[in-house]
Amino acid sequence: MDTMYTVLPVPSIPNLAKGDDVAAVLAPALAALAWPDGSRGLEGAEVVVVAGKIVAKSQGRYTRREEVEAERFEDFDAKNLLMFRAVPVKLALYRPDRPEDAAAQIRRGLAARFGFRPGVIVTGSERERKRGRGRRDIALGSAGIALATPRGEAIVDALAGIGGLAMNRDEDCPAVVIRGVEGILTWED
Repeated sequence: MDTMYTVLPVPSIPNLAKGDDVAAVLAPALAALAWPDGSRGLEGAEVVVVAGKIVAKSQGRYTRREEVEAERFEDFDAKNLLMFRAVPVKLALYRPDRPEDAAAQIRRGLAARFGFRPGVIVTGSERERKRGRGRRDIALGSAGIALATPRGEAIVDALAGIGGLAMNRDEDCPAVVIRGVEGILTWED
């Protein structure tokens, strides 16, 4: 079986603040997506990959930088911090709290706005333990993906990585949509 994924960055996402509804902020940009085949918006069988930083911002997961000095990336992981570049000066950003629940909440919000339930993955960055090996995006939490199946479990981090690759092309792109993911989406969160 041939599989082809189409990955589309979601532009024009405003900065989020504590208390913002991530689904409500994403919805206008998701509705305006223009796909290469000429279709627009979401169709329902996609996976929306969301950077953990915008979820953490909506949860108010900021802390003062002086309180959590971290020189090396390994220190970020140990202290459960996200990268500093996406937050105001003098602040650090912790990873999202309960990312599985956050993914489910985003999914329910998108369902209310679009009438169907796309899969949702909340990502975070992880660095290989050896310097020079780079970093990758991993799934911190997901909703609507059949993780209990071998295919679902194997693909969720791969989709997070694909999403991270597309998001990293533009520093201001905190979300992407992946179309063509078949056989792993579920109705349940």
